[in-house]
Amino acid sequence: MKYIVVENKEDQQNEFLYDIADFFWNNGNEVYISSNYSTANFEQIIQECDCIVMLNYQNVCFKKAIKAFQNSVALKKSIRQKNFFLFSENGVYTDAIPFPHKIFHFDTFCKRELTRFFIWCSKLRLFQQHEIIN
Repeated sequence: MKYIVVENKEDQQNEFLYDIADFFWNNGNEVYISSNYSTANFEQIIQECDCIVMLNYQNVCFKKAIKAFQNSVALKKSIRQKNFFLFSENGVYTDAIPFPHKIFHFDTFCKRELTRFFIWCSKLRLFQQHEIIN
């Protein structure tokens, strides 16, 4: 799978940006970080990625955060077909399953809670590349 991790404008969460990107990378996925690319390249990468990962320190609703992102990018049509993962103050949300759902609860968005999320994902083998056996 290909993930793009979108950098947040708030410095508080950017410390977790690379932790999240490393987690996806260490599980055999392709990972891009938004701050490493120009606008044109960023939009091209979004088109190629399966999932968009966002960090939002504020406690905003999933749909509002996604809508704000869609409005900031010119690729509105192709973005609607992507799956989103939103790391927020109180947990991780996704629309990878029908309707946006909170898949993991944080007491607060901190290193300890993020580590708990990664351990939980590893136990369930989430985000891991699986070999296809012929």
